[in-house]
Amino acid sequence: MAETKMRRRRGMAAAAVALAATVAALALAELALRQLPAARPLGELSYELPDGTRIEFMKAIEQGRIVPVPWETPRPRYMIGPGQQYFLRYTDQDVLRRDWLDERGRVGVENNRLGLRERADLDENKTAGQRRVLCLGDSFTFGWGIPVEQNWVRLLEDELRRDGKDVRTVNCGAAGTVCVDEYWYGLKNRFHVLQPDAVVITICLNDLIPSSGLNVLVPPPATGLQLLDRLRAVVGRRPIDLDPKFDWVGHLLAMPKEEGLAAGLYDPSDKPFEAMWSQGVPQKSLREAKAWCDARKVPLLVVLWPFLQGLGPGSWYPFTKLHELVAADCQQAGIPFLDVLPSLQATPSEDLWVTPADPHPNPLAQRLALPAIAAFVRAQTGW
Repeated sequence: MAETKMRRRRGMAAAAVALAATVAALALAELALRQLPAARPLGELSYELPDGTRIEFMKAIEQGRIVPVPWETPRPRYMIGPGQQYFLRYTDQDVLRRDWLDERGRVGVENNRLGLRERADLDENKTAGQRRVLCLGDSFTFGWGIPVEQNWVRLLEDELRRDGKDVRTVNCGAAGTVCVDEYWYGLKNRFHVLQPDAVVITICLNDLIPSSGLNVLVPPPATGLQLLDRLRAVVGRRPIDLDPKFDWVGHLLAMPKEEGLAAGLYDPSDKPFEAMWSQGVPQKSLREAKAWCDARKVPLLVVLWPFLQGLGPGSWYPFTKLHELVAADCQQAGIPFLDVLPSLQATPSEDLWVTPADPHPNPLAQRLALPAIAAFVRAQTGW
């Protein structure tokens, strides 16, 4: 009996020592993590001039590189000035090895004299027999983070010219327009001089509902322990994995202005409450654009891109209801509509991003979307 008690005491003592060692190791790990810089996603963005000088927004305005838009807009807007050259530069290219970026993680951007990411010879003088597809939108039309030749706008031109037709796409993306009503204002006040034979308005979901940039993110609340927070980030739900039992579209459409501003989901200088779907502004703007196009016998087409989250096998996409609302409204207005979601839904979201820090569509996403867009344009124009 005494020997049994002795073994039990020794076992309890060993367990206590092991527990103390474990607690000490966890405490040391927590202290070590607190000394490290905060974790950041790979591939963060900055801007450079061709000589390598970093561009800061306010300095660029002072230098005239960023200028006010030269037409009436619903709200103050800036754009990259005509004739500017610069680079988008991403960190961690040595790790990411994106084959469309150079060895320094850069992709070049060159604006023509009209302030568009377009070729220098594009102007108001359309050659006889040429057909032009005017492509309006924001960064998804611009081709953010990728070479212009790998963007869907230029790929569409290549596709439409395969049978010898003289078709030219015109990239008016992100030229001082970032909301649906601004696409319409740009068309009637400036881009119309390019003499379109068809107009494609590309809408992204952040044009319609409050969002965390190009996603809707719900980060888990911090516990105060970095070790536990990082473990949860590895084995738990990620910020882009939204709860499938919750009506995200209904919640975001009903979100009051004050709540959205407090949560950082509305941005008065970028995606303001007044421009959202809940306010009826995109719907009205598309109808006005259609009336303008109808008066000139120019087809108006609408293309809707999804958020690049919740895509891929075994994933749940949270925003289908919004796609259905836009499709139904376009049908009611008599506007041809294409949803890009089916072209991308089978591919994991992360495989479609420019970088983990920049979820714009990369060249793979552009190629996956192209067949549907090309077929849609052909069907609506007969080209």
